[in-house]
Amino acid sequence: MALSPQLFRTLAWCAVFVSTAAAPFILFAVLEGRTDVAHGFVVTVVVGLFAGGVVLIGANNTTGHANAGVALRLALSGWLLIPILAAPPLVAASGSLPIGLYEAFSSLTTTGAIILTPEEADKTVTVWRCVLAWLGGLGSLVMAVTVFAALDHHGVGSRRTHLLTVEHSDLFISFGRALRRLGALYTGLTFAGVLALMQIDLTLYEALCLALSGIATAGLSPWSGSLAGGLPGPAMAVLVLLCLSGAWSMVAQYDCFVRRRMNRWPVQLRVIMPVGLVVGAIALLAGAPASLLLAGCDLVFAVTTAGYHTGEAGVTVTLFLVLSMAGGATISTSGGIKLPRILLLIRQAGGQLASLSYPSAAVLTRFGGRSVTDSALTGVWVYALAFPVAMGIGAVVLGWVGLDFETAWTVSAASLTNAGPLARLDYGGLPPVALGISALIMVIGRLEVLAAAAAVFMMFARD
Repeated sequence: MALSPQLFRTLAWCAVFVSTAAAPFILFAVLEGRTDVAHGFVVTVVVGLFAGGVVLIGANNTTGHANAGVALRLALSGWLLIPILAAPPLVAASGSLPIGLYEAFSSLTTTGAIILTPEEADKTVTVWRCVLAWLGGLGSLVMAVTVFAALDHHGVGSRRTHLLTVEHSDLFISFGRALRRLGALYTGLTFAGVLALMQIDLTLYEALCLALSGIATAGLSPWSGSLAGGLPGPAMAVLVLLCLSGAWSMVAQYDCFVRRRMNRWPVQLRVIMPVGLVVGAIALLAGAPASLLLAGCDLVFAVTTAGYHTGEAGVTVTLFLVLSMAGGATISTSGGIKLPRILLLIRQAGGQLASLSYPSAAVLTRFGGRSVTDSALTGVWVYALAFPVAMGIGAVVLGWVGLDFETAWTVSAASLTNAGPLARLDYGGLPPVALGISALIMVIGRLEVLAAAAAVFMMFARD
């Protein structure tokens, strides 16, 4: 395996970025009287800045090219190493290494499965988890339009965008441009969400937590339990919009807000509406929830893989987890299979049914205004099958380490779809080895299963 200098340099920049974000929290923790947590932030800042600085200085004059294989190694290495760097404050707050590491992985992968309640964690740690989720969402966007777009070069092309030309000879050139363009919009939407929530009489702390985790579809909240008791109706509407924004293609939103034009991407967002109506009807039949509006919010939170809940939807956790498997659009912060793949498979199924009625007709499956090749469709089918297989393997492994059948499947599904709060579980009751397995499943879900398998293979393969 050849190690690229660009890989180390980009990892170093990620470490410096996270450490810089952690620096102000040292003061916040001291003011809150949590010197132990402050020491944890000091460790993150010192280690990140020192290690990142040494690597950047050492790799300053190196040259070379980085292809998609090297970028895959970066993606896997980043999701495995950066949470470890961000974990010391969470370890100090929980007093447990497994819990602190688990919460760091859960936050950065935007899964949102927590063990420490916001009341136990204090405000500093709660905001830090939301900041990590926000950074993880931004990393997912950058990875989608660079690494995954390069891997999709000969496929459906669902991640190709006019905003960014991917240089296949040196993929790392694209990272900076993607970070500037998508990061600016991502930051702007977050800032608008904070302002909107503060206008509805939420405190800065509450608005910041909800805006950061909402746009990242992480489901982290400044309170324990459901949102219905602590969030007014207008604020709930803002949170729904933030989650939809995070689950919708960020490129489509760039077109709307910056280029003042609309393309075909909104069809992915419109899929959420009929899904919500169908499940809303199921909710009525299941037990007539007290508030259809709040039940609709629960359904949106499930489809976008945010995982917030109001406690008003009369449906089972299993149905919510099935909805989360659909996920949002490509180039979004949501998890799951992604709606474009599901739409493509539905269109192909419709074409196959049409060919049964008219055997001599040439039925083509189209996506994004162009025909999709059979090889690209095969790739989509492979991914659609690989996702439940990965979920099943995760459940079997979790069962092997001691979890019962229902809990094992629930944890595996919530981890793979990066929708931790949907499981409605007490993650603190899981043994440490189950927490570690769940964290690895979260990383696989964030890497979209097949890319994760390819990344593991590339770690040991020659370029």
